[in-house]
Amino acid sequence: MSVAVQLVPARPDFQTRRQVELIGRAVRSTFGLKTCTLHSAEGWVGAVRSFASLDRRAVRSADFAHAWGAEALALAVVSGARRIVYSPVTFPTRRAVGWLRSLLDHRDAHVVCTTSTMRRAYVERGVPLERCHLIRPAVDFARIKRRRVTQLRAALGFADTDVVLMACGESTPGASHATAIWAASILHQLDAKFRVLLWGQGSAVDLMRRFGDNVCSPGFVSVAQDRLEKTIEFEDLLPAIDVVLVTPTTPQPTLAIATCMAAGLPIIATTSYTIAEMLEDRHTALLVPRPKPRDVARRVLDLIDDPGLQWSISDMAKTEAFEFFSVSRFSEQWRTVYDAVARGLKVEVIEPAPGAGLRFHGRV
Repeated sequence: MSVAVQLVPARPDFQTRRQVELIGRAVRSTFGLKTCTLHSAEGWVGAVRSFASLDRRAVRSADFAHAWGAEALALAVVSGARRIVYSPVTFPTRRAVGWLRSLLDHRDAHVVCTTSTMRRAYVERGVPLERCHLIRPAVDFARIKRRRVTQLRAALGFADTDVVLMACGESTPGASHATAIWAASILHQLDAKFRVLLWGQGSAVDLMRRFGDNVCSPGFVSVAQDRLEKTIEFEDLLPAIDVVLVTPTTPQPTLAIATCMAAGLPIIATTSYTIAEMLEDRHTALLVPRPKPRDVARRVLDLIDDPGLQWSISDMAKTEAFEFFSVSRFSEQWRTVYDAVARGLKVEVIEPAPGAGLRFHGRV
């Protein structure tokens, strides 16, 4: 049986955590998979402690190491991994790509990206196409609950008549939840039924809470994990949501968006290359050309005023989520990568063709 070692950050984001779980389930019958978690300290202190605690002999003896993020990649290299699979957890900078190109000249390594935009950034900056692959993240549909839960809404501080707008995913600087909060505050001034919800994960949660207090009123931003006084999974929040707002200013992990699509929630998103891979205006979402709060607020009103549009974009988004973000597709692609890398063969990841329903809707 082949052996692989996964090097995972101490505090992985939502997308990384779900991918690690699903890959473990996909390959456990054919691979001996060992997971090593890096030290939680930041900067060089964390790197030194991770290196000191890492079982380097296990990394060297494994068929390959799967590194999640740049720090894990560096540890795989200095630990003497024979072959490496690299999964970036953030969008690459030019400096990071330059370092990776140098690594590829001396190591048998492959990069696996989660979006076409990320893959194109690597390839355009010099990473060989045959060593840069695309595997979109998968939605664990078993976790999705679609029926509205009144008790959950009440626990979060919302009435049945409220329109709950959720800023999608984790609150990070690049996610720009401030745009969503500002748009929600505009709507709240027009009608008090408009409310905003944050999950409560991410480095900018406290900043976003204070921002909401300033632009609207204290307590305007409801943070789910604070309200419930416990950790809650992102999927478990979806039955309390009416509309999802996606307002990033930089490329962000896409799994949270795909999860909202799978739950059949209407989505309003600002336009970017990454968003355009997943969503199409008036087909699977309503898109906003500019990341302006007033424009986002206007699109929310357009959506609320047209129940037929709400249903059509939500239904098509759910259909496309099943097609493009299925666990079966994800598992098969990762099994292909693991098997080929372990045996030193050429890695070829096949992207499945869209199904008949999507071709009928013009998505070819």
